[in-house]
Amino acid sequence: MSVATGEKQRTNVTLNAANLALARDFGLNVSAISDRALAEAVRAARAKVWAEENAEAIEERREWIETNGTPLADVQVLKTT
Repeated sequence: MSVATGEKQRTNVTLNAANLALARDFGLNVSAISDRALAEAVRAARAKVWAEENAEAIEERREWIETNGTPLADVQVLKTT
């Protein structure tokens, strides 16, 4: 969950000097870019943990569908096959 209007906190990060210089040359907002990249990394980490925690249930659901078919497939309006 990204918090676009959340409280900001100062921190120190170590960046590649050449990349930082180029970012400044292009007028890029390094803080905003870093915050978006961090938010995406957190989102991906959460998704990975969720998938790992729910892997057994997901596999059980896949097996059930393989055995029984998709629920309500007979009334499905948009067919994928």
